[in-house]
Amino acid sequence: MKKLLGIVVLGLLFNISPLATDKLEAGWFDPTMGGCVYQEPELGNKKIKCVSIKFNESKDPGSMGRAESVCYRELNYYGRKYGEAGYWIDGCLPSGE
Repeated sequence: MKKLLGIVVLGLLFNISPLATDKLEAGWFDPTMGGCVYQEPELGNKKIKCVSIKFNESKDPGSMGRAESVCYRELNYYGRKYGEAGYWIDGCLPSGE
């Protein structure tokens, strides 16, 4: 009986498609907007800071655009504050959609 239950549980786990997880109402499936800011190549492309901002376009329309703005705002802040000879931003792209 335990083996049958294990097979059923594993079958259900593999049946849930990652593309269908945005339909679930659980908060831990919300996509994020993330990126990193780096030093200029002259200083070895050292990573300064990475950020990840949650958003959910289906629950809060317009939240993706706001998350992108917050991502760039935070990365520019850290780049200006800690970038000794300039900085560059990689990302502010949605992930987990």
